[in-house]
Amino acid sequence: MKNKICTVIICSCDKYADLLPLFAKLWRRFWSDCPFETVLITENDPGITGFDRVVACGAGGTWCSRLVHGLDAIKTPYVLMLCDDYFLSQKVDTSRFLSRLSQIQEFGAANLRLIPNPKPGAANASPFDHGTDLFRYKPLTAYSIATQSGIWERGFLRSLADGRASIWEFERYGSFDNRTIDSPILVTPAKEFPFVDAVHKGYWEKFGLDVCYKNGIDLSGTSRTLPPFKVRLVEGLKGLVFRVVPWNWIVRIQNALDIGAKESPRTKDKGDR
Repeated sequence: MKNKICTVIICSCDKYADLLPLFAKLWRRFWSDCPFETVLITENDPGITGFDRVVACGAGGTWCSRLVHGLDAIKTPYVLMLCDDYFLSQKVDTSRFLSRLSQIQEFGAANLRLIPNPKPGAANASPFDHGTDLFRYKPLTAYSIATQSGIWERGFLRSLADGRASIWEFERYGSFDNRTIDSPILVTPAKEFPFVDAVHKGYWEKFGLDVCYKNGIDLSGTSRTLPPFKVRLVEGLKGLVFRVVPWNWIVRIQNALDIGAKESPRTKDKGDR
């Protein structure tokens, strides 16, 4: 019997279908006792094993429209949302996860992130207390809403995605959505969901490849490469800017000027995650 409180959703698209067999193999290896239904949300059913159910939304939508479609096909009040390139690298502690699931219910939180990113600090988060080790992101803080691994109240997650298009819009505009003011966004003090973000901008991250090599995962079904020098240089410069300039300033300016990566409501993902 599957848990009736939470569902695991994996957000994907046809452009990332080559990652799904790899994700599934690592998932079965490191969370073989997962008590939740695992639902793949994508464009077209890739026809692979490893997921309990596939919600095929059809081509031509956006990341957010697929998420809304998928959430409408799920009945549990909470979901663990993951992206298709979040490869498990160690065994998941099911009992600890269930404890966190109980906490998000107890405190009526909208989201309980299982990785402290952004790292809690005086500028963006404060101790939540209530006899816990959790922190609460301050409302209207850049990336207080993010697709990093975390448990979500399903209705709240749907409301943030509805009417938006890309992950970019979901995170950047969602972080400054006034609905986050009254809804606690909680975060654990350390990383508790053992995954690596294996792909960035459509290219392998070295640690993503390392997890596959270490676990004997066959990569012959994908043609992805490590990023070329130009991409590494641009990402390095962006990282430097974010280390020097406060995130809130950068994101508020981007939002005000409507600049940055976008996704048209009528186009597919551009591989810019």
